[in-house]
Amino acid sequence: MLYKIRFLPFLLLGLGCAPPGVHRGTGAVESLLSERGAPAPPWSALDSANQHAIPVGSLSSDSAVRLALLRSPHVRAVLADVGIASAELWQASRLPNPVLDVLFGAPTAGGSGVSSVGLGFAIVSALKRPMRLRVADAELRSTEQRVADAVLDVVLHVQRGYLDVQHAQQSLDLTRTVALTAQASAGAARAIRDAGNLPEVVVANEEAMAEQSLADVTELEISLGEARAELGRLLGAGVEDTLWTVGDMLADPLQERWTLAQLDSMAVARRLDVESARESAQAAFSALGLADRFRLLPDGSIGAFIENDPDGRFVGGTGSIELPILDAGGPKVARARAVLAKRVAEHDALIVDVHAGVRTALARYEGSRRRAVQLKTLVLPARRRALQESQLQINAMALPVFVLLQAKQAEVDAGHRYLDALRDYWSARAELERATGGTLPVRSEP
Repeated sequence: MLYKIRFLPFLLLGLGCAPPGVHRGTGAVESLLSERGAPAPPWSALDSANQHAIPVGSLSSDSAVRLALLRSPHVRAVLADVGIASAELWQASRLPNPVLDVLFGAPTAGGSGVSSVGLGFAIVSALKRPMRLRVADAELRSTEQRVADAVLDVVLHVQRGYLDVQHAQQSLDLTRTVALTAQASAGAARAIRDAGNLPEVVVANEEAMAEQSLADVTELEISLGEARAELGRLLGAGVEDTLWTVGDMLADPLQERWTLAQLDSMAVARRLDVESARESAQAAFSALGLADRFRLLPDGSIGAFIENDPDGRFVGGTGSIELPILDAGGPKVARARAVLAKRVAEHDALIVDVHAGVRTALARYEGSRRRAVQLKTLVLPARRRALQESQLQINAMALPVFVLLQAKQAEVDAGHRYLDALRDYWSARAELERATGGTLPVRSEP
């Protein structure tokens, strides 16, 4: 018996230590992201003083994503949620502290004083510990999945922001080419008019088109500035971070195709928000069990005391429980049951949204890919042929020079539409990866 009494303090200390789950730290988030082909955020970035400068020069899409995870305060804020949930799990693992009660009563009209010392322990709270641990562990898993899902959102937004800057740059370059062509066309029209061979209305139309092209250049310069500002915001750029650039060219569409069934099954299996909702419902289920099991015994403690009074010294034990007379725990159980129903419904609603989101993303991806391929293989070659034929006719003096200039402008306009299609394609592909919860498998088109 003496051995057992001496061992008891060490047993209590052991039960009060953090469970192994607390120390899994950020490994779970890194593993979740790695499984989905996404870079893991550097946890040292939680320190706002640890900043990595945006390098001067060209950034790739991947390096832009890594910089965003390194620098963005929004990423740091969401990463901190893992630490909060880990601390809550640690707190749930702790046994309640003993309570020391000290009483001293001084005599007011003679006689002896009264004193007592008691030590109490919340035994009911200790009995709840295993179930509290299950709740907190499920909440931590849900938080880890939610945080990893938020990181994937950051990756998507950076990819789209990078595409927007690329698109704005190439569109601006093409529009400047159109402006030069329009200026040349207006100059030629004025020269022919001065020679007396062209009506004034034709010259006015050519000059109007030239002025409009200059206004289009200004509009696209504004769009490029806005796109760079948005990407800079995602990168956490400061006022001085202005010397970075992005790659000039949008890549052509890939030769790949998937079925809806393949993508739908991947989404249900890999979507982190679905896993987070499932773990959140599991936490609510465990919380309902805790509330139901202890509804008639919400609180209670045991202890020992030593009391000195005029009649002598007394030593004994104490015990207290809360009598479930006015509140038998019904409201707590009802609330826990409602929370469980809500989280289950949220999970089911999310599954419906996932199926719809995959269908929408696949339709947008296939449509944008088809449009880009048509523009590249049919429209652009046709415009080039028209330009070549116009050049031949001009050389033979069978057509006026304006036809050549108009053919060149039509070719550039087709190039604009192809740029729009490429941006839409790569943006749709990124959204399809997000909808399916990770990197898409390589599937060659037959």
